[in-house]
Amino acid sequence: MTRKENGMRARACVLGVACALCALGAAAQTPAASPATSERIEVTGSNIKRVEGETALPVTVISREEIQRTGATTAYELMQFVAANNSLGNVSVGSVIGTTSFSAQTASLRGLGGGRTLVLINGKRVNGFAGEINGVQGVNLSVIPITAVERIEVLKDGASAVYGSDAIAGVINFILRSDYRGGEATAFYGTPTRSGGGKEERYSGALGFGDLDRDRFNVFFALEYDKQHHLDQVDRNFSNTSVRDDIGLIGISSNTFPGRVATGGIGVPSAPNCAPSIYFNDSVSGLVGCFYDPAADPGVQSIPDTTTKHAFASGKLRLTPSWQLYGHGLYAEDENRFKIQPVPISRVLFYGPNSDIPMAITLQPTSPFYPHALAAAAGVDGQPLDIRYRAYENGARDTTDRNKGGQVVGGIQGSIGSWDTDLSYTYSQGKVTETLNGGFPLASRILPLLNSGQVNLFGYNTPAVQQQLIATNFNGPTFSGKSTSEGVQAKASSEIFQLPAGALAIAVGAEERREKLDESASAELASGDITGYGGNIKSVSGSRNITAFYAEANLPIVKTLEANVALRTDRYSDFGRTNNPKVSLRWQPNRDVLVRSSYGTGFLAPSLYQLYNPQIGSVTQSGVSDPIRCPVTGDQGQDCVTQFPVTLGGNPQLQPETSEQITAGVVLEPSSAWSVSADYFKIRLSNTITNGVPVDTILADLAQYGSYVTRGPVQPQFPNLPGPITNIRQTFVNLGNTHIEGVDVEAHYRWPRQGWGRLRFDISGTYYIRYDVQATDGSYGGIVSNAFQSPVTGVVPRWKHYASFTWDRGPWTASVANNFQSSYVDVNPDLNGNLREVGSMSLYDVQGSYSGIRHVTLTLGVKNVLDSNPPMTNQRIYFQAGYDPSYYDARARFVYGSLTYSFK
Repeated sequence: MTRKENGMRARACVLGVACALCALGAAAQTPAASPATSERIEVTGSNIKRVEGETALPVTVISREEIQRTGATTAYELMQFVAANNSLGNVSVGSVIGTTSFSAQTASLRGLGGGRTLVLINGKRVNGFAGEINGVQGVNLSVIPITAVERIEVLKDGASAVYGSDAIAGVINFILRSDYRGGEATAFYGTPTRSGGGKEERYSGALGFGDLDRDRFNVFFALEYDKQHHLDQVDRNFSNTSVRDDIGLIGISSNTFPGRVATGGIGVPSAPNCAPSIYFNDSVSGLVGCFYDPAADPGVQSIPDTTTKHAFASGKLRLTPSWQLYGHGLYAEDENRFKIQPVPISRVLFYGPNSDIPMAITLQPTSPFYPHALAAAAGVDGQPLDIRYRAYENGARDTTDRNKGGQVVGGIQGSIGSWDTDLSYTYSQGKVTETLNGGFPLASRILPLLNSGQVNLFGYNTPAVQQQLIATNFNGPTFSGKSTSEGVQAKASSEIFQLPAGALAIAVGAEERREKLDESASAELASGDITGYGGNIKSVSGSRNITAFYAEANLPIVKTLEANVALRTDRYSDFGRTNNPKVSLRWQPNRDVLVRSSYGTGFLAPSLYQLYNPQIGSVTQSGVSDPIRCPVTGDQGQDCVTQFPVTLGGNPQLQPETSEQITAGVVLEPSSAWSVSADYFKIRLSNTITNGVPVDTILADLAQYGSYVTRGPVQPQFPNLPGPITNIRQTFVNLGNTHIEGVDVEAHYRWPRQGWGRLRFDISGTYYIRYDVQATDGSYGGIVSNAFQSPVTGVVPRWKHYASFTWDRGPWTASVANNFQSSYVDVNPDLNGNLREVGSMSLYDVQGSYSGIRHVTLTLGVKNVLDSNPPMTNQRIYFQAGYDPSYYDARARFVYGSLTYSFK
């Protein structure tokens, strides 16, 4: 049977299930009616509708009012306030600058990455990111229109039996506004209080009309436009240099402008006058000579120029009192333009189809720029000289990423007898393109020019030669990707009969979807001819079909105890069938106390990119050293403070990940004024897929990770040392198991209203007991409070919380919030070889609003009101120096204001 026939049969099967559900509902005997006290709703984590309240699963709900009080303008920024979401495994616009990730923004519950965090819009799946490169997985959060968000429900327990067995880390469900009548328009402007760029402006509007009960319809529209202006890291005192002896940061490069002569140890001929490179004579780090600092101007941006546009529309049409049609459509477009330092060119870097051709620059004695006097002093006069160079006159690398995405949902829902039924179709699509605007020379053009002897490699050239250098740049589109997800879903739920302790409720359903990924690179990029990418990128194409059936039952055991049992079976066209159960218990001995627990399993197939991406060559970040050879050879460029070639790519031999999740918790609510909850969670992830062990981790423990390193032959001048590093393997691998344990806590207190107003306190936090990742030798290494010492990159703080005090009185509202995460051990030791601590981060935000003017609301706020600098780190995973852009906003103190006009 063909794949197309399989898909048609699966769709027919799902539709058949829907028809059977309707028939079952029509034939079912309606149970005796009971007085209706509350409307039953569907809560994230279950397909069974119930009276709203605490469930057996830990769900955090963020209301629209709470969203507005954070001052967040993007879904990614908003997720930074969710304690269960970590910088470990996530991707942000700031942190991807200078990497091949096409400006994605992803979430990462439990630090397990976007690929294990299921993101939904109104309970419907969204396609994965269309530019999945270098391990970037998950939904691009830039597709979410904040203006249209009514609330966010974060299920912190894997929902394998409800939404998908791949929801290993949990579910984030963005509930968009509906049944809204009226209109609103908002203008927002914000700017850092420090000098430099980083200002932001935003405009949004929403309109809804139609009463579903009276007019039988409701329509809602929302539009928003956001412009974030760039910020250069040189404009912040915590990121304006890549050399900080006090924290052990050495992030500079020996590929300099003016060029460096590697032969004879001559160095930069003009030293110590080597601008725009920087001369170091540092007794602490031992650096002597000229080096290029990526933080210098022109260097790396902390925040790129970003323009985001959203359009959203939804509608409902009531056909009968018990049936209605519904649908929504959204479109999102974001454009990110960013710049990083000019391209390095030297023998230690490679290009070509297999990334095996060194980008060697050799200066012949016949060149008018040959430094005869220095060569004679070094005893190498008349010999060809090996040059390490930075293409400064070609300009900074200037790139524009464009991401476009959308989702269309249509469905019908209603009741047949006692059965609530829902049949829907979902289609979502994402597209990404990358365009080079300058600073990326073609190796096949620039190498002959640099080796011609007519280019001054040690200083600025004449305008005519500069034009020849610029002419070698490749400008234009280099990459495009398209990701789609299409599916139908049918489900039904009902209370089928009464038990002594209450009603037995069940839900059944089926789902069929198709996922497809196509990524295409230009001929120049695929061949590895474009410098500055770190290697070549190949085209990828793949697809899979998934068919699922699931059933869920809510069983009241006694009046105070109920169980929920669910089972989901998924069939992957490329990995076969998997069955995953979910069991939860909810015990409420009285109205003040709720005890809950759950157990479930998960299954995550390797992504299409992880499987089918061809292996390519790339390079590490700057400032990396071989811990074995560098202390002996001191060769800055080959062994020390350099960049090593790496191999990236897919692995068709990858195996699926499987997981077990357990939660157990208690909720106390002695009165309507306050409540507190604590939920223990435990995750056991097997066959963890990772995009290679981080280079810093490999080089810090070659005894364990030495198999990932390839070396050249032993050099005669150093017979007791292994040969120089020629490659570090960074392909996707199943590395082992991941064990995670922790506790989520929440507390809420609302003081009685007084003459001075009402005060409310809210806090949510996550404490990690353990976060252990299995190494290649079978041992486990804990990474709680220990950044980057694992196969995945990022930070897992021991404790993270978001707390807020809110006051309101009449038209006035004010809030003070604290975003905190604890300290952790830094990526690399200090210059004395000792572990160092990255300090904790505690940022305070304030906001006030006034709505006493008819139809108008004025809001003023300050993010990071104390203008706190970030905790300093010596990480070199990101291009930004001195701090971690995955969790700190480099704008620092940011003042903003907004004006909203609304009417009903």
